[in-house]
Amino acid sequence: MLPFSFPRSAKRDLLCSRQNAERVAARLFAAGGGPISVVRTGDLLQPYRVALVPARYEQVETVMVS
Repeated sequence: MLPFSFPRSAKRDLLCSRQNAERVAARLFAAGGGPISVVRTGDLLQPYRVALVPARYEQVETVMVS
C-alpha cells in the first residue's frame, strides 16, 4: 500500500528525485549562488530540496562549495 491517498505520477517522482535536486543545485552553484546544499527533508512529497542554509533538522546529502 502506498503511503499516499493518491498515486504519484512518474513526473513527480522525477522532479522529487535526488538526481534532480543535484541538477538544480549544480545550476545554482554555476550561476554564482555560493555554497549550495542538497538536503533530505523527511517529507514524502518533497524528499529532497536545495538550500543555501539547511535547517538543523534536515540531513545534508551533498554540499557544493568553491
